Amino acid sequence: MAKKIRYIKYDGNNSELFVKLSPVGLDADTKIIVPETHNAIILKDGVLMETLNSGSYDIFKEKAKSKWKGVVVDIIYLSKTAKLKVLWGTKSQFSFRDEETDLPLKVGAHGEMEVQIGNPRKAYMELIGADKTFTTENLKERLSMRLLGKIEPAIAAAVKELNLTYDRINEHKDEISQAVLPAVSKLYEEDYGLKVFSFTIGSVVISPEDISKIEEAREKISATEAVCPSCGAALSAGDKFCPECGAAIYPVKKECPFCGKKNTAKAKFCSGCGRKLK
Repeated sequence: MAKKIRYIKYDGNNSELFVKLSPVGLDADTKIIVPETHNAIILKDGVLMETLNSGSYDIFKEKAKSKWKGVVVDIIYLSKTAKLKVLWGTKSQFSFRDEETDLPLKVGAHGEMEVQIGNPRKAYMELIGADKTFTTENLKERLSMRLLGKIEPAIAAAVKELNLTYDRINEHKDEISQAVLPAVSKLYEEDYGLKVFSFTIGSVVISPEDISKIEEAREKISATEAVCPSCGAALSAGDKFCPECGAAIYPVKKECPFCGKKNTAKAKFCSGCGRKLK
């Protein structure tokens, strides 16, 4: 005769976000032990019954055999402190406009984030319970996919808010990440019961074709904005001498004293670091 299980407890470490146990051979007096590091959820015949804090609990409140005999019990232990690292990446490039030239760009981005269970019941109902295979890898994939709809517009909005040209985006990945974090945190906490502890952008990729178009547009803007270095008169593209004072014209650009970036003659702010030019 199989030995009856009197106590169920989690003996693993606290590095896993969740663990599912499906014990067989339960007794009417079987208790579940929930450690300080975890919450637990009890399911009976697939129905979510209780969410438990740390402590000792009876699985069956009704002791009569007719109430518990043959009932299938699953217990999910959910860590209070374990963090799950999720890699994310845009499946296709998304569009926004370059701040200097107003030309559309196609951009791809990749990075990672760390999440932790904040609301055990909501996390189970919205994410874990829907996963028939119940694996961490499947959970990571689901979290990554649901994130993309928020990331793309949030990145585009952050780039616009920070007034970044295409060649400055990778230099300011940390600022963009911090700007995107509130939108990501709200999504995961309200919809999935998860806390987001970190969100980072690892790389931003722009197509060479778009870069070429922007650089061509920059050259045209530079040519139409050129002024004579001697008298300040407006110049036309291709002018070798000033039509007002006759001074020889050379390709003159403002060099930023902070980062060394060369800007158009009429630039008020550096396109390399964003600081005001004299």
